[in-house]
Amino acid sequence: MRTIVTARNTDVTDIREIIETRFTNLTRFEPRASKAEIVFTGEKTQVRAAAVISVDRARPVHGEAAGPDPRTALDRLADKLGNQLRRNHDRYNERSAPPMDELFGNPFEAGGEAG
Repeated sequence: MRTIVTARNTDVTDIREIIETRFTNLTRFEPRASKAEIVFTGEKTQVRAAAVISVDRARPVHGEAAGPDPRTALDRLADKLGNQLRRNHDRYNERSAPPMDELFGNPFEAGGEAG
């Protein structure tokens, strides 16, 4: 997954590798995720982290979190996005139809007659 990191009024150079690792690990929940755009914004007492993950052939996933430092904001954001991606991926899998053999049985198995 390609990650684009932007920092406004804060410094995230020391956690850039951690950002890459956390967002690359999110592909286990949604393998079609192709790009992540992360924006860190420093405020008086906290750091806000917002992200958009682009998923091929699906809607993008948005998330936002805040914390006292960039690392905490990143962890909270990654957890939120992981839950969203997992839920969306499971929803897709639950809606798929079961195999026809499961529903009606295979007429060519032993004991079944072809008609």
